[in-house]
Amino acid sequence: MLHLSTFFDKNYLSRGLVLYNSLDKVCKNFTLYVLCLDDFTANYFKVNASKFTNVITISLTDLEEFDNLLFECKQNRTKIEYYFTLSPCLPLYLIHKFKLNHICTLDADILFLHDVQPIFDQLDNYSIIITPHKFSKSIISSEKFGKFNVSFQIFKNDEIGLSCLNRWRQQCIDWCCDYYDEVNQRFADQKYLDNWPALYGNRLLVLNDPVCGIAAWNINNYAITCYNNEFYSNQQKIVFYHFHNFKILGKNWAANGFDKYNVLPNNNIHHLYLYYWNLLVQSNKLLGNVQDVSARVNLSGNLGNKLNNERFVYFKLFSTKIFYLDYLKLPEFLRKVIYKING
Repeated sequence: MLHLSTFFDKNYLSRGLVLYNSLDKVCKNFTLYVLCLDDFTANYFKVNASKFTNVITISLTDLEEFDNLLFECKQNRTKIEYYFTLSPCLPLYLIHKFKLNHICTLDADILFLHDVQPIFDQLDNYSIIITPHKFSKSIISSEKFGKFNVSFQIFKNDEIGLSCLNRWRQQCIDWCCDYYDEVNQRFADQKYLDNWPALYGNRLLVLNDPVCGIAAWNINNYAITCYNNEFYSNQQKIVFYHFHNFKILGKNWAANGFDKYNVLPNNNIHHLYLYYWNLLVQSNKLLGNVQDVSARVNLSGNLGNKLNNERFVYFKLFSTKIFYLDYLKLPEFLRKVIYKING
């Protein structure tokens, strides 16, 4: 049995459903523990419990009662900083509450594409498994924010795994701000992981492969190909892709965040994003959503305004064709039409 966890509110519920469904396709025996950040999410899983037999929901109240210092943090940091603080607190709670032999914590915007079991098999030899950013050369300076990405990590219920989680929890309780603290070499929840290789040595596995934790910030490092909706990186099946910064802006428009990471796009990458987008659309139809509401970025307002805040965007024609556009280079009259139609 594989034990995984994630957390989200109603605004990211569609992503959580896609995450669950993708995990259900590639994993034979698993439990996904979902920390519900609002009543809407908790109620959705309660009403639809028969569809999510592998889900166990957790209430934020139960977690905060278990960890009083976490609850105190809620009063002195922003929502996104509080969510960052949850990163080590949730797995500690789950291990304690359910007596788990391991726990994997996930970002909700991950899509599993291939069997994840071989990663978990590595726990025979390791206590901690983490995902490096593997930044592309052109953005290697981003390592100052953290060499590792807090999006997929596994902790074993042993002395090393628990020691790591407790240390990380105390660090995040003390400071977990959404800015780079150059003096103390801190950034949110993730910069702390830079010290883990030195601290945990041969008990720590870093997923330095071309198939785990692929994302916009490292996709330039790999040759992405696609055959019959199966996606490959350097001719190996991608295990999981992290769709960080993918934002649905309207029925036919989405932002991909490629400008920030200097992504060199191609048709295979576009097809991967179209595949994920269509999965989100299916989930959104169940929920009545057509766009994202991020805890970190305000995506409200006119579509034209939202597009102006981006550069590289996707325009989708039906569900089969995607166009990659530099929105800022579209003729002004066309941008005005888009603005007017979507006003």
